[in-house]
Amino acid sequence: MVNVLYSLVDVNQRFDQLVLDPLYIRNLDMTSMMMKSYHDRIYSIDNQVLSRICKNILPQIHHQIYELIVEQHSMELVLHTIHYPQLYSLSLIDFQEEVLLKYLRGDTILRKLLIEQITCLQIEINDETTPSPLPEIRSTMFALILSLCKRLIKLNFTSFYHRSTFYALDLSSIDCTSSTLTELEIYVKTFDDCLYLLDERLNCLSTLKIHVEEIVYTPETIDNT
Repeated sequence: MVNVLYSLVDVNQRFDQLVLDPLYIRNLDMTSMMMKSYHDRIYSIDNQVLSRICKNILPQIHHQIYELIVEQHSMELVLHTIHYPQLYSLSLIDFQEEVLLKYLRGDTILRKLLIEQITCLQIEINDETTPSPLPEIRSTMFALILSLCKRLIKLNFTSFYHRSTFYALDLSSIDCTSSTLTELEIYVKTFDDCLYLLDERLNCLSTLKIHVEEIVYTPETIDNT
């Protein structure tokens, strides 16, 4: 999508009208994957391409964007360039967990979108560049997302399979509630965490997809009634 916009826009006025027609552009993917190998993928787009799109193209189409996909290095510029009044679906791809947590805590534009508009959210954490990902960071992000997203209906919270060992969420020690979430896909540490998700904290949940790191016996009794 990004490369198509960059190469076709500004050819002439009539061509611009066709390329930027709201009937065709409602979902905007601001990533450009380059695969060196299955375990080595780059999602960032060229800075020149990004700058031109943000300066010349987004002001023409921002009002018709319903779904947006951004990666770590372009998110701030894309979101801060202009407002997206129709945006309801946001995908944050290829983020380092500490960077994403920083944005969730301190980026006012992102927080405003999550609070007021976003009903569908996808997060994919890149754990390849993190020496020792900490479950408590993921857990904190999960709880923060649920507290911010007042309109959230669908949440996909996953990791890239860049390493044989993945790091999951430990939900037993955090307070995470949502009265709107109906669909969730998530990685968890133990089978017990599945049970925590089935208590009354997510009381509207109807679809649940869980990836469990380990299933072990525990003598603890979990009250999920």
